[in-house]
Amino acid sequence: MLFSLKNNQTLGGVSFRREDIVEYNLTDQSFSKFFDGSDVGLNGFRIDAFEVLDNNEILFSFEGPRNINGIENVVDDSDIVKFTPTSPGDNSSGSFELYFDGSDVGLTNSNEDIDGLSVDPLTGDLLISTRGGVSVSGVSGKDEDILRFNSDTLGSNTSGTWSVEFDGSDVELTKNREDIDAIGINGEQLLLSTTGNFAVTDVSGKNRDVFIFNPNTLGLSTSGTFEEFFSELNSNDISGVHFLA
Repeated sequence: MLFSLKNNQTLGGVSFRREDIVEYNLTDQSFSKFFDGSDVGLNGFRIDAFEVLDNNEILFSFEGPRNINGIENVVDDSDIVKFTPTSPGDNSSGSFELYFDGSDVGLTNSNEDIDGLSVDPLTGDLLISTRGGVSVSGVSGKDEDILRFNSDTLGSNTSGTWSVEFDGSDVELTKNREDIDAIGINGEQLLLSTTGNFAVTDVSGKNRDVFIFNPNTLGLSTSGTFEEFFSELNSNDISGVHFLA
């Protein structure tokens, strides 16, 4: 499993910063560095969301507007950039490009900061959660929801259509701190983490935990069951998650 952290932390003797991606071995419970952001000019950045693609390229959304090497314009917190690695791990190298321009498709205010991101492995659609309420063409949602973006074009001229993928209020994610801020996919399961404490049927936890949603239905009438998955941190907030198949 991969995850990113809201704040710097040492895990298993390895120092991680908020611009890094942590790899956690579920078998031996060890921690290692999958991506070192400081190697590629991301010193002081905070990863808000990420997704690793099948070809090992990485999609990122960052907290706050940022200048990134190789991208002409300022990258907003509603945008997604793609990192193409030439070397992964503790000595990361590679290049960045703009992958998704949020302002082109209605993500224009501060509440619409992307804070959760995954990619449907079957369709390539983006699954996105936002910091607060979101209103885009034909769809509105809250911070506990996940939207699906089916792209027509990507990059500096992003276009496509939105739909609701997951309605958190249908499955008890209704409190202020139950904002989804990390999304992963493992088969048909959704891996989720929240900005604060959460409590749903059979499972409760904190923002440093990851839990599983097993869907029966998705969309505007979401239903399913929850189970625990990862609760190995004593502090911090998980800001992004990805399941390594």
